[in-house]
Amino acid sequence: MPSSNSHLRHGQEPYVRHFDGALRHEATVPEPAAPKLGSMLATISRAGLDSLANSSVNKDDPRITECTVVGSYNWLNRKNPTIVIPGKPPVWTPMAAPENLLEDIGEYFRDPNAARYPSYPLQPAVEAILRMNDTFESNNVDIVACGSAMGNLLRYVRNIDKDFKIIIEAVGSTVFFVRRENSPTETIPGVRGYGHTFPEASTTWEEGVKGSESHQRMVQYNFAGLRCVVRFEADGYFPTSPISQAGYALNEVQNRADLLSALFEESTVTSHAPEDKEHLVIQTGGQSVSQSSIFNLKTRSFRRKDDSILGEELPRMWVSQISNFNLAFHEDGLFNDVRVQDVREEVKIWEREQENSLRQFAALLKVLTAFAQGRADGRFEVVHDEESKVLQFRELDKNVNRALPESLKERWSSGSTAAVVHGGISSDDWVEAHK
Repeated sequence: MPSSNSHLRHGQEPYVRHFDGALRHEATVPEPAAPKLGSMLATISRAGLDSLANSSVNKDDPRITECTVVGSYNWLNRKNPTIVIPGKPPVWTPMAAPENLLEDIGEYFRDPNAARYPSYPLQPAVEAILRMNDTFESNNVDIVACGSAMGNLLRYVRNIDKDFKIIIEAVGSTVFFVRRENSPTETIPGVRGYGHTFPEASTTWEEGVKGSESHQRMVQYNFAGLRCVVRFEADGYFPTSPISQAGYALNEVQNRADLLSALFEESTVTSHAPEDKEHLVIQTGGQSVSQSSIFNLKTRSFRRKDDSILGEELPRMWVSQISNFNLAFHEDGLFNDVRVQDVREEVKIWEREQENSLRQFAALLKVLTAFAQGRADGRFEVVHDEESKVLQFRELDKNVNRALPESLKERWSSGSTAAVVHGGISSDDWVEAHK
């Protein structure tokens, strides 16, 4: 069997690629207790959303349009939380031939952004946006959210029940959706398979961003009358060299740019969480890449070749507006079937077929933003228990941090602090108040 570093090319240092934002944590940690829930404020049901979705106040087209990249950054593996703007995704450098890989080991944090910077998980995204866009019109943004929060809400309207908690907070005329786990360092239990080792063998952090943990991107688009900014993790990007349909490079990647490598020390990535989580370090480096070159990467056993794997991924790809899907099948760790697919048409078809669900999704986003804007403190928590059929709106403990630090909040909201009204409908028309 080849050594664990046999996939390294061109004298590449063995930088560990923790995939899917998975900041690796080797120690076994007990499952954290869920934070205490606040008082019930209101609930909303799927039936109520279905009625609203088809009402006269929700006639906006439930499609994504005018999608642009507005920011990006990489998390670096440092003792202090450190990002590099604009950063760069890992480049697709597939193995020259199939080889056996080791199975995933260790534990991985559910939310790497919160694990690295629990005080304000969305602050790095806002910093990147404002630094990369001198004239960014933040007062015209209705929603800022991570892909996970949007995905959880979309699953709910599609009748897929999963526990989740999201902090909803108004910052000026924008409403922030902040993912909330039981603990910022909550790990994913029972990680198995090759969802980390295969990407480590098939993608490479280039000069200037070596030592990165993940690449985060923010896209802005219009959806059903809402201007949304969504942060997501990019699995990688395609270089200009041709790629075969089997997923193996026809030529080795040429002309890798030297992207400010002097900014970064060349050391092997270690497995630890940041020691100082209170101060965000911001560096400049990397290079922006086109959204059309970004891909989503999944690994599956060859026994699942007949399953609709792409169908499972389309909602996530729609939320993030990714049009490339790399699917790698293995037999006990031997990857001999790697498929590189352009799925933009499949994403469009899914969007058309899901019109009713997306109308409900739009209605839900509008009620959440209206409810936050209507509260004196501008925030609350939305909670879903998979055994329940409703979404709960709950008070948020005053000790829970705001979405942004005060100075950054002022910068974001300086354009406008007016409340946003969608279709002239207040939150009272959308939710059932808790008696």
